[in-house]
Amino acid sequence: MEEKEKQYEVAMSAKELRYLVSCGSALLQNVPEKPLATYTHFTKQEIIDFCKKMRDFMDVNGLDM
Repeated sequence: MEEKEKQYEVAMSAKELRYLVSCGSALLQNVPEKPLATYTHFTKQEIIDFCKKMRDFMDVNGLDM
């Protein structure tokens, strides 16, 4: 059975959150999929999932990009 990854709570400003989300999206547009994991240790799908999670958080909290 795979061990559940440890979760952390992190505080950041709206500006920092926007930066984080926009960087994830920019990576997908500018780095070919094959070497993406080498640069980020995330697969393309993991980056998409993370950006969606953060965008959903932003939507719930009334933050725009």
